[in-house]
Amino acid sequence: MTKEQPPATFYVNAALFDCDGTLVNSTGAISEFWRNFAETRPHFDAEEVIRTSHGCRTFDVIKKWSPEDAIEEQVTQWEGDIPDSYGHHARAIPGAVELVKQFDGYSKETHDGEQKWAIVTSGTLPLATKWLKLLTIEKPDTFITAEKVTKGKPHPQGYLNARENLGYGANHAKVVVFEDAPAGIQAGKDAGALVVGICSTYNPEKVRDAGADIVVKDLTGVRIESYNKETQEFKIVVDSYYYSNI
Repeated sequence: MTKEQPPATFYVNAALFDCDGTLVNSTGAISEFWRNFAETRPHFDAEEVIRTSHGCRTFDVIKKWSPEDAIEEQVTQWEGDIPDSYGHHARAIPGAVELVKQFDGYSKETHDGEQKWAIVTSGTLPLATKWLKLLTIEKPDTFITAEKVTKGKPHPQGYLNARENLGYGANHAKVVVFEDAPAGIQAGKDAGALVVGICSTYNPEKVRDAGADIVVKDLTGVRIESYNKETQEFKIVVDSYYYSNI
């Protein structure tokens, strides 16, 4: 359980969310996909892939472990079918839908009324779109999926592109990334963001050691307290957490 301690507070101009493991707990669904994939490929170690590849693009994983299957159109189709075939294993991360909808609601009250949040996922557009539908989250204007980058996480390209799209690409602008996987945490840090690490997939120590600035069980204890139009900053309060260096 998280420690009893004073709430942590920080200020940001915008928020960037990963999807799998951050908004939706899709580990069970993805794991079943990999196990099914391995049934006809004796060389493919599904359990090792499950253990080591969370947060990476499916195409990159298949290219590494089963290169003969690394055909983009086919991989996109396989991935897009995951929610249909294995979606009963998926669940919303507690507090995730509420927090995203808070950012969306507050965005309408900002200085320009534009969205101040985005999704940056290693999943393909068909996969991520279906997860959002399951979560009842409207697709954001800035929606960076696997097809929109040439370098997947842990490379920061996706998060850097999202910052630019939202108008907060400058180093002095403050952006928060919500992530669960070491690859995504590294990408967020390398994009110059503060990172909230979520323990949906890994234990608190691993999430902290990956570089997260604050480590939480889920998103139920994270909330927007206010928005300042003059500074263009959200005041974010984290009521419960494992570790924090902010």
